[in-house]
Amino acid sequence: MAYARRLEQSASLLAVLAIWAVATMFVGAVPSLPSPVEVAVAFVDAAASSSFWQEVGRSTFRVYLSFAIATVVAIPLGLLIGRSEVFSDLTFPALEVLRPIPPIAWYPALTIILLTPANIVRFIIFLAAFFPILLNTIEGVRGVEEEYPQAARSLGASPFQTMRHVVLPGALPSIYTGLVNAMGLAWVSLVAAELLSSSGLGYFIWNAFTAGEYPNIVVGMIAVGVLGYGSSALLRRLGARAIPWLSAANA
Repeated sequence: MAYARRLEQSASLLAVLAIWAVATMFVGAVPSLPSPVEVAVAFVDAAASSSFWQEVGRSTFRVYLSFAIATVVAIPLGLLIGRSEVFSDLTFPALEVLRPIPPIAWYPALTIILLTPANIVRFIIFLAAFFPILLNTIEGVRGVEEEYPQAARSLGASPFQTMRHVVLPGALPSIYTGLVNAMGLAWVSLVAAELLSSSGLGYFIWNAFTAGEYPNIVVGMIAVGVLGYGSSALLRRLGARAIPWLSAANA
């Protein structure tokens, strides 16, 4: 069964490749669209360049660092907002006002507050990952039946023990969903933020566009897609370990 699923997934990727190859045959319609062969050659050239891998390393580090900080901040905050009505009233309205603002829209203001472009990129990625984790944590906490925390308290559990052993495990499926969504949004925001910086895969894509090196644009896009897919796959594997009852769904 697993082998059949892998074949189906491979067929999906091959179908995209076939559509792409056919599209490049109509040169008059899309004269600047590079063919798969041209992109493959450009990828080999890029892979042989240490500067390309430096950009990959910078982008990956930025995403993972910002994602980790967002996770460390958003989950405890979401647990508190979900469990305490007073804390929710004091914090959630302000967060809801900030949430609709696109992360990239912060760039001009951040140039005043944060000195280096690298810090601005990290903060934009942090914002993109923060809100999905926060909202899913809140919903997960509020989805826990109140009878379970009450039963734990009646057996002598402290508020911290109730949160740690009852509320958090009950909210984990929702938190896990938020983490996976946040990782995807982190990679999306990375490219947008790095278009305005001077390093990373986003800058690599923009630099290729301004130089007319269209195969390299696709190389950068594929690199982001592969890294994003790998990051989400890693989270799914970790989630299957932390939440065994979801293993079947994520297999």
